[in-house]
Amino acid sequence: MSMNPIERGLEQSFELEKWGRFIRECDDIDTLRETALSLVQQLAQLKASGAWMASRASESENAKLEMLAELIKQKNVDQDNP
Repeated sequence: MSMNPIERGLEQSFELEKWGRFIRECDDIDTLRETALSLVQQLAQLKASGAWMASRASESENAKLEMLAELIKQKNVDQDNP
């Protein structure tokens, strides 16, 4: 059973429902404005952390590929000079 990392989990679905209900039921424009600004800030932070994690993962993968290339190169040198 593999999980799709993009799919919302149960906890996230409940959180989404909670925020949706709050927004639909709120009659105070100032409260809605503050909530919206807070959610926008959270979204920006999530995007920044996602970009940072992707960058680190890419750097890690590149380092692994460089080590592999070096091992292959060294193996070829060893085979050419028995």
